[in-house]
Amino acid sequence: MNLQPTLLDIKDMLVSKRASYTVIIMAIFALTFALVVEFSPEDLRDAIEASVPEGSAGMFEFIWFEDVLRFLFLIVVSFGAFIICDLDDDETLDLILSRPESRLSFLVRRTLSSVISFLIIFMIGTLIAGGVAWAIVGGLDLPLFLIHHLMVMPMLLFVFALTFFFSVPLRTTTYTVLVGFAVSLVLSFTYSFELMANPASEPSIFNPLAFGYRVMAGLPLAEAFYVVLVLTIVLFVAGGLWFCRKDL
Repeated sequence: MNLQPTLLDIKDMLVSKRASYTVIIMAIFALTFALVVEFSPEDLRDAIEASVPEGSAGMFEFIWFEDVLRFLFLIVVSFGAFIICDLDDDETLDLILSRPESRLSFLVRRTLSSVISFLIIFMIGTLIAGGVAWAIVGGLDLPLFLIHHLMVMPMLLFVFALTFFFSVPLRTTTYTVLVGFAVSLVLSFTYSFELMANPASEPSIFNPLAFGYRVMAGLPLAEAFYVVLVLTIVLFVAGGLWFCRKDL
């Protein structure tokens, strides 16, 4: 595979509006929720601190993982939609596929560039968000906060793969983002409701969106990781086979 187009795609993504918006949105969310935590009534702060799992990096991270990360799924699905939807929206996909390059090679190239770009941009946003929260809220373990975000990447890549799978039949960015975001929210709220009903329980390993909670709470990860990995691979392979055989 020729790496030059992949590197050009990564470069375009890193300087794109999508990248800028990702970092800005994460910084704004961090600032907003850090101020909410900082200026909350003492009784409310005590109640939140009492709910923080032992393995968490602090009260801010607990709120971040439980509430903010759900909104950030929009960022993940937007990168998942980049693989084919951006080109289809621009009406350039058919033209690109008419070149002497197999669909498989095209798909691998676009997927690699999108995943690599997402990992770089999301971690930059995480570093800035963590820095903002650390400056405002006391008690945030910033290195652990960053480590936890690296550890939840398998979960985010599952959302990424889920979005790509939906993008093959939907083709347009708007519909793909809406469906990917909706399904991610359903899976995420499912495990939250289970925990609310039985606070002493652990989230099911078969819900990929519960992986982030397991990371933050310091729960066992091995079995849950294998489930997330298998489901992510299945979605990528199924979407890839569908795309390679579909007459677009």
